[in-house]
Amino acid sequence: MTNIEAILAEIEPYAVSDASAEKAYIDSASRWGGIGEYNSDYTANNRKCVGYASMLCLNRVRVLTAENIGGISQNFDVKQIEKRIEALGNEIGISADDLLDSSDASVTYQRVW
Repeated sequence: MTNIEAILAEIEPYAVSDASAEKAYIDSASRWGGIGEYNSDYTANNRKCVGYASMLCLNRVRVLTAENIGGISQNFDVKQIEKRIEALGNEIGISADDLLDSSDASVTYQRVW
């Protein structure tokens, strides 16, 4: 099993693209010091990196209420996704608060003339 396959397995039954999982792994590795590339063999030494990448993937899914791709549709229970993110964080010793706190989510812009 590769690191990306471990991420995809960790977030089941939810699905993200391989590209999203790869990006999440790269972002997580830069923060938590992942071992190897996203397509390297998964080992227990990479648990924290893969776990955080899984949290990032689930965080992307939690903004959806439903998804329909290729005739297959899923409905999402945001509270359950948030519980899964928290559980993953607890398993690897990382607080999920930064991901789940949306109070500071804002969009700003500057107009340049």
